[in-house]
Amino acid sequence: MAGWIEWDGKRFEFQNAPSYSEKNWGGAFPRKWFWVQCNVFEGASGEVALTAAGGLRQIPGVTETYENAALVGVHYDGKFYEFVPWNGFVEWEINTWGFWYMTAENNSHKVELEATTEDPGTTLRAPTAEAGLAPACKDTCFGRLRLQIWEKRYDGSKGKVVLDVTSNMAALEVGGGPWFSTWKGRTNTPELLNRVVGAPIDVESIFSLAPIFKPPGL
Repeated sequence: MAGWIEWDGKRFEFQNAPSYSEKNWGGAFPRKWFWVQCNVFEGASGEVALTAAGGLRQIPGVTETYENAALVGVHYDGKFYEFVPWNGFVEWEINTWGFWYMTAENNSHKVELEATTEDPGTTLRAPTAEAGLAPACKDTCFGRLRLQIWEKRYDGSKGKVVLDVTSNMAALEVGGGPWFSTWKGRTNTPELLNRVVGAPIDVESIFSLAPIFKPPGL
């Protein structure tokens, strides 16, 4: 990306700089979450971009019911490798700060990432359901990361190495809470729901019949 940013009376210009932007949907972030993003890698023959995240999110309804959700997405050399609950499973082990580990698989591939940092991190504001925009997460852009992808053999084991790259410019985040200890989790989707996910649904029409159940931000 090329352009400039003006902050605190100073203008910073850049050319061909690594960059990242996203759109967050909904009225607030999950109750608890983690996030990993990186698009500057060593050891790759083509362009690589990683986004991985997970959270404890509230299921729309009258009662306060929560579920784990997570994903790993990798763009590499013109192909998108998607690891989500409805095409496989995602597992994670995230420390309160300093260590992020995720592994996942879909029908054809396996992925594994491990990130660490010694940077103390910076507290940032995030949209929360309880207090609006509030200091609720900690970030760093000085993470060390290793990302690996394999093809799956017929028996489900690791086969040919598709990607094995590292970076010292990974963006890492933990947010929400409580974060009393290491968070270990796993998420997948029951087979019945797998058949439903991806079907075209008119969300606006559904919630117009029962607006009380419509999540904020939709």
